[in-house]
Formats: sequence, structure tokens, C-alpha cells
Amino acid sequence: MSDLWNEFELKKPPQLTVTVPNKNAPSARRLQSAIQQYFRRHRPQEVEFAETSALLGRLMARRKNSFHGMKGFRAVAKCNAATCRLLRIDITRELELFHGSLPDFVLNSAETVEMPTQNIFDYVLIRLLNTHGVYGRIRECCLQAAEYFAKLIRNNFFMDTIILLLAVLGKLYSLSALLGNKCVELYNQLRPMREKFPLSEKSVHYDINMPEKLENFSENQTLDAPNAESTFVNTPTTNPQIVVRSLKPTKVRKSLDVGTEVSRPTNTSTQTKTFNADVELANVESTKRFIVNENVSRKQSLKQSLTKDILPHEWIGATRLFERKLLANDHKKALSIFRKFIVNKIS
Repeated sequence: MSDLWNEFELKKPPQLTVTVPNKNAPSARRLQSAIQQYFRRHRPQEVEFAETSALLGRLMARRKNSFHGMKGFRAVAKCNAATCRLLRIDITRELELFHGSLPDFVLNSAETVEMPTQNIFDYVLIRLLNTHGVYGRIRECCLQAAEYFAKLIRNNFFMDTIILLLAVLGKLYSLSALLGNKCVELYNQLRPMREKFPLSEKSVHYDINMPEKLENFSENQTLDAPNAESTFVNTPTTNPQIVVRSLKPTKVRKSLDVGTEVSRPTNTSTQTKTFNADVELANVESTKRFIVNENVSRKQSLKQSLTKDILPHEWIGATRLFERKLLANDHKKALSIFRKFIVNKIS
């Protein structure tokens, strides 16, 4: 069963430990140091890989109607499915569970030690093979999608979107190599210890050929874009015939007569109005004339009126208060309140 590493519903063995002689047991210190080193080197790139995968999923969802029938977009969809497969495997969780089943320390004078069974160790190795295979799948899909979108970019087809897609695919391609090589390094460190793990009475034998050593991904590999001629045109053996089309003479449009520009006199200097409270607001009659003139001036042009700094609701409230005080035969108070309000606003 050579495809066991790619099985979705892989049965996980129970977490059991068996007492074995200390001299025949695998080195717990080497196992712990290898897994801890993997965590330290793997998690920074894992966060960046998850963010880039999420960005690819959002780009795919936004452009699903534009690219859904294209071969390159199908490769992007397969790449997104492979990143979702990594979330389901969750190799970090499996390694943490295996690391927790190891003894914290082993005394040199101890004759026996509690170690997890070989089934648990085989399950961890299979999950490492699974992760390595998915990273390889992601790199293949990135190459297929990049080759297709590189052809479209020559025709300025969805230029902005394709450039962003190529950048995301390139980042996933390089991060998959980095993370895959860390899985390869951990697998190559753990694989020689397999035979030293004890077998339990209810051991389940996984029918899979575990390789002794995995090969690293090439981190410096670049995508060689194919030539434009071999990409778009099937070049025939004979010289292609060239069709020449006759161009129709274009008519020169006559210039339209739109007349001459009319010069209009402009007022270079605007008359500035002066305000004297002792004259304009000397008594009730002059204040009434001031209110009437300002109402007309504010309707025509608020910027040119004396009370331009007074808001409309403030002006209405002040004039109505002045009228109510006049109706109450309190002329002195009406004139005092209105005059104080206008002087504070204008000065």
C-alpha cells in the first residue's frame, strides 16, 4: 500500500508506553532535541506560510468568475486544496503529542525506561512523509500556475491581478522548499531509531515502505519562462504566409468655429464695509434698519455681509429675541442684548 501516506482517514494508534531495558531503548535526549530544534526553526516560516496561503485563498475567491475555466486557475485551486490538506494533517500537533509521551529524563543508573510503541513512532514518520509529499504537491501546482499566468501577462491580460498572483505563488514555492527541507531533516534524524522502539501486544503493522532517507527540495530553483514563439504559436516547418490588409484613408476633421472669447470686466477690488456700533446700533430705529439691511445682504451674498461670521441659526435667534423684547416694551434691554451680541461677533 504505497499511497498510505496520502490517506485522509489514517487510523491513529493508541498512546501506549512500554517498559524496555535502558540499553536497548532509543535515546530520549536525541529525540527531544531533534523535535525541539524542528519547532524552533519551523514555526517562524510556518506563520508566514499560513498568511500567504490565506492570501492565495482570498485572491482565488475574488477572481473565481474571471479565471474559473482556465488551466492555470485550476492549478491555483489545487494548490489551495493542498494548503488546506496541511491544516488537516497538523504535523505540529502530532509531534507535540509524541514529544509529550517521551520521558522527561532518563537516569544513567536506571535499568528500564518507559518508551512509546513503534506504532506511534511509525504514525509520526508517516505524517512526516505526508507533509513532505504535500509540500511537493504545492510546488508542482505553483509551477503549473506560474507557467500559465506568465503566458497571459505578455498580452496584458489582468496585469495587476496576475502580478499579485505570481508574487504569492513564488512565495509559496520558496516557503514550501524551506519547510519541506526541515521535514526532510527531521525524518532523516528519526528514521534510524525506528527499530529500537518496542512493539506492543496489539501492534498494527502499517503496510508502507518507509524510505531510509528523503531528498531535499532545491531552494534556489527558478522558473524558466518558455519562449513566446513556442508558447503561443505552433511554428510550422515552412515559412508562414503574411496577409497584408489595405488601410482606408482617414478623413481629417475640420476645426469647428466656436466664435471668439468674450472679455468680461472683473472687479479687482471689492468694497469693504465698515461697521460702527455707535452709529448703526445707536437706538431702536437704527437697529431695525440694520437688521433689515443685513437680512437683504445675507440673502444676496453671505460672504460680503457684515455679519458673515454669525451662523444662520444664531442670527435668527438674536433678531427674534430683539423683537420679543420690543413687544414686551423693554426697549433698553433689547438694544443692550442685541448690541452686545453683534459687537462680540463682528469685532
